[in-house]
Amino acid sequence: MAIYKILGYNDKWSRAVDTSEKGNLDYLMFANLEYGHPEVQQDVKRWGEWLGKEVKIRGMRLDAVRHISADFLTDFIRHLERTVGGANWFFVGEFWKNDVGSLRKYIDRMNHRVSLFDVPLIYNFLSISRTKAADLTKVFDNTLVKAESNHAVTIVMNHDTQPFQTLEAIIAPYFKPLAYALILLRQSGRPCVFYGDLYGIQGEHPFPISCNGKLPDLCLARKLYAYGKQHDYFDSPHCIGWTREGTWDRPSGLACVMSNWRPNQKIMFVGKRHAGEVWTDSLGWHQGRVVIDRMGFGTFPCAGASVSVWIHLTAEGRDKLGSL
Repeated sequence: MAIYKILGYNDKWSRAVDTSEKGNLDYLMFANLEYGHPEVQQDVKRWGEWLGKEVKIRGMRLDAVRHISADFLTDFIRHLERTVGGANWFFVGEFWKNDVGSLRKYIDRMNHRVSLFDVPLIYNFLSISRTKAADLTKVFDNTLVKAESNHAVTIVMNHDTQPFQTLEAIIAPYFKPLAYALILLRQSGRPCVFYGDLYGIQGEHPFPISCNGKLPDLCLARKLYAYGKQHDYFDSPHCIGWTREGTWDRPSGLACVMSNWRPNQKIMFVGKRHAGEVWTDSLGWHQGRVVIDRMGFGTFPCAGASVSVWIHLTAEGRDKLGSL
């Protein structure tokens, strides 16, 4: 099998794609659209307009952007901004490279108009989940969500990293709830939940729903309680935690603590407004109650190799947890 360069219009390899490996990434799986050709450019722009006018989308996932002309994509987005209100659209690109510097360089090149999936974070999850006594405090080291939080789409798994796929990255099952808590319940990044983790995968290579069925509860906890000032407690290699104080209109807040080794606990501040409240683990993986003291602190435990999300016992919407 070979790739042929056809003589004629613009018969050079594109220089507006990623050239950091294999010489040039203009082609992917032996398929290509010649984005340097005016007729191709106009056709794709018309398609984008049609989507905006007829389907009324308000954002796009741009697949395999390492292999597409960045110059054309910049022009394409500007065209949508001029014609169908694309200035308010959200664009996320798949730039699959485990190097945060390359991701930041691409975001700069796209004038910060495109967010990217946080590939390094996936591989941090993978490494920590598969390494005995790994250091949880380093989970965000060299990640896009740490370097460019406003342009990071955080994921735990996708269709390419699921088992038997080309970029297979099988995070240890016990760590999946910890990973989802880390992307869903914190301030930074835009989390994206994988369908297969939520509903399971059927077919030739099936795998079950993740997080022991608690992923819907983690999603609902984000919607209801992940608001307000965040306090981090990344001060122990095998047990980390953080809290959210809540806001005036979403006052409940939460406290999340996790361990990748033995049972553990953390004393954490949730805010003086919560003094006297009784909190319990909304996931049900740790029994018992935590009473918030008059200074706004509580001692929040979790089981070994597990995560607990502590919430006020009578918080609004609490009765919906466990019912999804």
